[in-house]
Amino acid sequence: MEARDLRRMTVEEYIALDRGSDERWEYVNGEAFAMAGGSPQHVAVVGNVYFALRTALRGKPCVAFGEGLKISTPRTRAYHYPDAIVVCGALRHDERDDRAIVNPTLIVEVLSPSTADYDRGGKLVHYRSIDSFTDYLLVSIEDRTVEHHHRIEPGKWLVTTGVREGVVDLESVGATLVVAELWTDLDRLR
Repeated sequence: MEARDLRRMTVEEYIALDRGSDERWEYVNGEAFAMAGGSPQHVAVVGNVYFALRTALRGKPCVAFGEGLKISTPRTRAYHYPDAIVVCGALRHDERDDRAIVNPTLIVEVLSPSTADYDRGGKLVHYRSIDSFTDYLLVSIEDRTVEHHHRIEPGKWLVTTGVREGVVDLESVGATLVVAELWTDLDRLR
C-alpha cells in the first residue's frame, strides 16, 4: 500500500474522516494519509500471510486479523493499518477510536517500494511504543525475504534479516510460518 492525499487535522477530525470514508486513512503527527490500493502481488502476499497466521493459530489463544484492523499507538498519537496483526488475549480498544486496537503482539507489513523506508523506520518507532508488541515481520516481495524483529526484553530487539527459506518461529504467538508459503501463486501474477 502506498500513502497519498495528505491532510493536516486533529485526532478527532481524523477519526471522523476515517469512519466516514470508503478509503483507509492513517494518521501521524497531525497529518492524515489516504492509503492507496496495492498491486496484485502485494494483495496476494498479504492474503498468504494472513492465511498462514490464521491456520497456525487455529485453536490457540492468539487471533490473526487481516489488513482492515487499525492499530493505535497512544504514546505517539498515531493510527496505522498494518497488513496483518496477531492479538493475544482480549482486544483492547483505543480510548478515542473504538475501531482501533492498542494491544497487538505481532504486526506484519508487506513492503512496497514507496513505503518500505517508512515501514522499517518511522512506523517501527510507533509500533515499538506499544507494550504488548513483541514481533514485527517485514515481508519483501522483490527479494522474497522476511525480516523478523523480536523483542527479547524492554528496549532490546533481535533482528533476523534475509530469511529466504525454512521457517520463521513466532514463539510469542505460538506459531511458525513456512517462508515458501508466503509466495504461493506469486509467479502466476507477473
